[in-house]
Amino acid sequence: MREDSRRAVVRVAAAVASAAAVVVLGGGIAGAGVDSVSSIVDHDQRNIQAIESDTRIDFVPPLDNNPMTREWFHSGTAGYQITGDKVDDWHGHITIGYMVGYPATFDGKLKFQYQTPGLEVEVGTNTQVDIFDLIPRAGVEMSVGFGPGIQTVECAGGDISGAEGSIRMSGFHGTVTGVLGQVSIRPFVKVVSNSGDTVVTYGPTSTI
Repeated sequence: MREDSRRAVVRVAAAVASAAAVVVLGGGIAGAGVDSVSSIVDHDQRNIQAIESDTRIDFVPPLDNNPMTREWFHSGTAGYQITGDKVDDWHGHITIGYMVGYPATFDGKLKFQYQTPGLEVEVGTNTQVDIFDLIPRAGVEMSVGFGPGIQTVECAGGDISGAEGSIRMSGFHGTVTGVLGQVSIRPFVKVVSNSGDTVVTYGPTSTI
């Protein structure tokens, strides 16, 4: 992301969401209720895991009273763990997002909004996380056609390094507008190393 774009995103998100992030030195994903895990082995024989834990998505009646709007709150933990040799030299990026399935759209467009009242970052002693990249985009509009379809939306991400770490979300607020019929939301966590090794894990699907 370009530096000027990053600053703009941070300013907008802070204004609409009063986003907060706290760094806690600790043990990553210990004690979490793991929903899904996927892993790959990179060229240095390190095992890279993407981990989704304690996932909860609660749909609520939309505040705009629009029958084409779906609104939800998402809480949970997006984590990663690196094992093997040279784990302290590992660098990459973690992304939180959604796959959104829908039967039809009203005008061929979908509008997404995200706000983060609470983000907490937990990392190991030798781990680093770029907190500023964790602020999600305030909103995005997609031209998707009239459906049915599935769209993938990347909501928040951060640069990471070291053996393990996690992002705990509380009250992550999302809406999608322009849909007709039932909507399914499937959260995911994606971890990409600096050399391009990629692993994605998917949490439980919620439908309204």
